[in-house]
Amino acid sequence: MAYLERAYFGLQCFWGESAWAKLKGVVVTRVGYAGGKQPNPTYKNIKDHTEITEITYDPKVIDYSKLLAFFWKHHNPAEHRKKQYQSAILYVNDQQKKFATETVQQNKEAHGDIETYVEPLDKFYQAEDYHQKYWFRQKKALFDELGLLDTQVAEGELATKLNAYCAGFLKFEDLERLQKEYGLSQSFVDKVKEYALSGGDPRNCHA
Repeated sequence: MAYLERAYFGLQCFWGESAWAKLKGVVVTRVGYAGGKQPNPTYKNIKDHTEITEITYDPKVIDYSKLLAFFWKHHNPAEHRKKQYQSAILYVNDQQKKFATETVQQNKEAHGDIETYVEPLDKFYQAEDYHQKYWFRQKKALFDELGLLDTQVAEGELATKLNAYCAGFLKFEDLERLQKEYGLSQSFVDKVKEYALSGGDPRNCHA
């Protein structure tokens, strides 16, 4: 879809992927490694990279400045973390760079020393399948019922939004739309709603 754009943020761990999926206008999320110079990182050998979420979004619905505002609100950039879990903004064009650097300065003025680094995206390496849509994968009965391919999990809107609900998201308009588009059974949708209303997985630190 030509109208969609991408943004890249390090929200201090992969689990933050579900938080982005709650935003209206965010179509797909995918986790991976970026921000380093050493090639071909993996989870067991991440080298000099950071855990990053790739966000594919509709700029007609949500703009980059709102993604930045969400980024700053949903983690503590002053918390000291090693490079793997560091707060990061990787920009893909001059406009993103401008907005990102402005908000870094604003947060430094408001909160003092922060660890967020800002740099151009060099290359995004997709993380292993078991990291994609972590909270959805934890609900094995729901996950197995759909029988999605790993590519559909990593790159699909359905898995992206279900990951948010499995992390406790409570606005069900998207779920009802997805039910019609993907032919989800009512029993499946009811189970998703029940789990979301229960608060999702209590380990989720990016609610």
